[in-house]
Amino acid sequence: MVPYSLCIAVLFCTLAWADECAWDRDVDFSENPPIIFDESFEIVRPVLEDNYRMVRVTAGSKLILDCPGTNITSLAVTTVEATCDGGRNLWIDDKTWEMKDLGCTAEAAATIRRNTGSCGSEDIGVIHIIGFEILGPESFYELIRVCFDPTSETTLYSQNVIKGRNIAAKDVDPNRPDFKTSSGFFTVSMSSVYSQNSQLNLMTELLGDSDLASQTINVSKEFYFAKGHLAPDADFVTVPEQDATYFYINAVPQWQAFNNGNWKYLEYATRDLAESHGDLTIFSGGWGVLQLNDINNNIVEIYLGLSEDQKVVPAPAVTWKVIHDEARQQAVAVVGVNNPHLTTAPTRLCDDLCDRLTWINFDISDLVHGFTYCCTVDDLRQAVPHVPDLGDVELLTE
Repeated sequence: MVPYSLCIAVLFCTLAWADECAWDRDVDFSENPPIIFDESFEIVRPVLEDNYRMVRVTAGSKLILDCPGTNITSLAVTTVEATCDGGRNLWIDDKTWEMKDLGCTAEAAATIRRNTGSCGSEDIGVIHIIGFEILGPESFYELIRVCFDPTSETTLYSQNVIKGRNIAAKDVDPNRPDFKTSSGFFTVSMSSVYSQNSQLNLMTELLGDSDLASQTINVSKEFYFAKGHLAPDADFVTVPEQDATYFYINAVPQWQAFNNGNWKYLEYATRDLAESHGDLTIFSGGWGVLQLNDINNNIVEIYLGLSEDQKVVPAPAVTWKVIHDEARQQAVAVVGVNNPHLTTAPTRLCDDLCDRLTWINFDISDLVHGFTYCCTVDDLRQAVPHVPDLGDVELLTE
């Protein structure tokens, strides 16, 4: 820790210490900064202060700098313990370091901790956790909790937390990584599932007519199935956290018109809400199977994968999001209909309360971009039993 002298008299001097370490996220870090954990194993994230994204810790604080999947270049180790030494300095093994000299050789990489429990109605799902190893495999930092149905090969819901104090200071990275499959979850090629050519061929087969298929899968109108993030990258603050969202088990097939429409606007509104409320726990999932009419006007269920004559990877009929403010014990459920080909409003799963929510600020009646409605969590849970039971909560209206 770097001291400065405080002399009360000629013969009496003491040492006073800088009371904190402070780093500008845009100036004082390397291209691939380590993930910083405090003594409680929580990530130390930036906070927006007058347009500066500042990272602050108290002098003397013990920190862990971690580069999961890679190394701290200058030290040739994955993880190191450090102490805030005041100003911009860290004390590591009897030596002072600047944060900018402690970058990772490559971007920190998330992993999946598998099979950690059961979830969903009647325990049909398996919990997998996306996060980071800290100090090796014995410690794990949870970012996203995924409830995955291995039979249908679909995610029932993902759970994450929006850090309200930090979200305005998040990293903005124009480069998006490819989605990662990870073995053992899907029996079909997920890159093929989300290929627009494959989707066109699938619709031709399912609907029985190539012209109808071309109307159904129309890229110019955003009529194709995109990887619909459940816990989206923009809900997270640092680039390693954001890139950790790019696993196929954290996505369901959403029409791009919906994904880039009202679902996106709901995500925006939820993050704005977190800025004013503080931390929000988010559950996002799919329900049901999308149905379309074939050339003979028969109803066809849309699954994007076929594995040994078993239909897998369903396109959900709806996707839902539960927003829970645990501190205030308030929550609400919002449902978006995953079908841009609707011509009339569909039947709702629960009574619509959107007019009571001041923060819903987009066109919820837009059929092409995602017909949307809002409910109490209990009301939605009656229709969608995978929705978690939050107990006695008030409606999150503003």
